[in-house]
Amino acid sequence: MRIIIDMQGAQTESRFRGIGRYSLSLALAIARAAEKHEVVLALNGLLPDSIAPIRQAFAGLLPRENIRVWNSLGPTRELDPTNATRREIAERMREAFILSLKPDVVLVTSLFEGLGDDAVVSVGNFDTKTPTAVILYDLIPLLNPDIHFRSSPIRQAYYARKIESLKRSKLLLAISESACGEALRGLSFAPGDVTNVSGACDVSFKKIEQTAADRQAIRAKFSIPQEFVLYTGGADERKNLARLVTAYAQLPANVRRTHRLVMAGRMPSTEVLALRTRATEAGLGSDELVFTGYISDDELLALYNMCRLFVFPSTHEGFGIPPLEAMSCGAAVIVANSTSLPEVIGSSEAMFDPESIDAIRDKM
Repeated sequence: MRIIIDMQGAQTESRFRGIGRYSLSLALAIARAAEKHEVVLALNGLLPDSIAPIRQAFAGLLPRENIRVWNSLGPTRELDPTNATRREIAERMREAFILSLKPDVVLVTSLFEGLGDDAVVSVGNFDTKTPTAVILYDLIPLLNPDIHFRSSPIRQAYYARKIESLKRSKLLLAISESACGEALRGLSFAPGDVTNVSGACDVSFKKIEQTAADRQAIRAKFSIPQEFVLYTGGADERKNLARLVTAYAQLPANVRRTHRLVMAGRMPSTEVLALRTRATEAGLGSDELVFTGYISDDELLALYNMCRLFVFPSTHEGFGIPPLEAMSCGAAVIVANSTSLPEVIGSSEAMFDPESIDAIRDKM
């Protein structure tokens, strides 16, 4: 069997988040377990910065000729309406390219890409016969739309088209029972067409030996002088970070004197500014909330191993890779008692009501 894996989930901004790490890890696992099956990766040439790292990740595992790059005219990002014709052409070019590889089955690692970048992902716009499986992370904009979605006709049109593509897939591979249930309830998929494959984190996330010098180097790089509470992930509304900041500000003074709240990873500057404003309004000093900006996987691994506590307050998650990564590194972890997170954490004692600032504070 020839399996074509669309790797755009590991090419876009998603590569800096759980979706990207999951997409890459899953593709690597499939390649390692392929045996008599042939695995071919399809990469988008409009996202060039990610191509060399993906080639390197699969070096020695796949022949170089099994990592293929397709190209089309760009830009295609959908937030700019003037790209519509190019995007429609690019969708057909991508499907035609994949069809030319003579696939027996196609796996799409992330369908909901291309709103703010030049990812191009569709199902059944040109090739209506090849069976396509899609990884389903969640249906959040359909079931729990935020203010950005509700106020944007462009986002609504984009998401509606993606849902139509999703409906043309032959199989949904949901990353949790929660996501599986969303597909069955929200899209009326037949139970046999949705499978919970669950999620996992990469084996590189584990307890590591750290010298005092190692820890000091991390503290110095990110200006973390003391013990710290850690969060990593997105910064959109459902991540519930404003409540987390407010709850942290209500911790006893002696706890705050000896700790910092660290938000690790790349975040939009507008979200950082909004959270800094919230921190000031809540009474936090300018140095009590730390934003690291972009960090490497090795740096994230170090932070997981060093943190006093990892907190994940999201109100809606398809799975929630960061808490699992943190637990794998031996961190104490608490999460919201919402959607898929109880599946990940497996302990009611480690959960809180994400709508309650008092509950978040008390659990911390």
